[in-house]
Amino acid sequence: MKSLESYFANDVVLPEAPVARDDALTGSERAFLEKYVGAGWEDSQTGRAIVRPVEPSRVMGGGAAAGPGGPDGQDVTDVHGLDGAELESRLMAEAELRLVSFYVGDQLFAAPIMLVQEVLRAVAPTKLPAAPDFLAGVTNLRGRVTPLVNLAVLLDVDKTGGQDGFLIVCRLRDMQIGLMVRSLDTMYKAPQSDMEWNIESQIGVSADLVSGLYKAQDGLVKILSVSRLFQKVLKS
Repeated sequence: MKSLESYFANDVVLPEAPVARDDALTGSERAFLEKYVGAGWEDSQTGRAIVRPVEPSRVMGGGAAAGPGGPDGQDVTDVHGLDGAELESRLMAEAELRLVSFYVGDQLFAAPIMLVQEVLRAVAPTKLPAAPDFLAGVTNLRGRVTPLVNLAVLLDVDKTGGQDGFLIVCRLRDMQIGLMVRSLDTMYKAPQSDMEWNIESQIGVSADLVSGLYKAQDGLVKILSVSRLFQKVLKS
């Protein structure tokens, strides 16, 4: 089996990252900062730190998409604007899903690649004074305010096996978030026949944040609900 890095380097290119704008924040970015930093965030120490973009080491992603909007022709041009229910329905309707799998502690999870912007080496977050414990902080990725989610804390997973080494950057509507994961696993081409949805009663870890299971040859892979993660970040 190819490593995930090798697969992306030779076979797949992730969707192009949105062009960073220097003139304005999106509505969701501004609401996030006002919620966790305060109305005068621009003049705070945290705000001044956020203004400075970091220079992350990219593992994969970027470049022109390899089809009309995504890998191998998978159309991703309209998914970022969908609400949670519409997005879940879209995923359930795909004949085949591309999934990026990764480890949170010693547990295996995956996210649909159509929502993944890029994968980066871990970066140090700017701490937020009023954030819940699952929000490690925030960083500036190419001009975009990007909350960093500590998935081990959010999913109540023991951090067995070491510290988080990667960020999986997902975009939905007008905001992106970084999912902190221990390590990358592989890329799955998952036929819908091997997917099981609405499985809240079958799993023991934060069922509200897991939308389905993929029956891989080597076991079950939990599929994170990216839309519910965004709701958690914005409404906590």
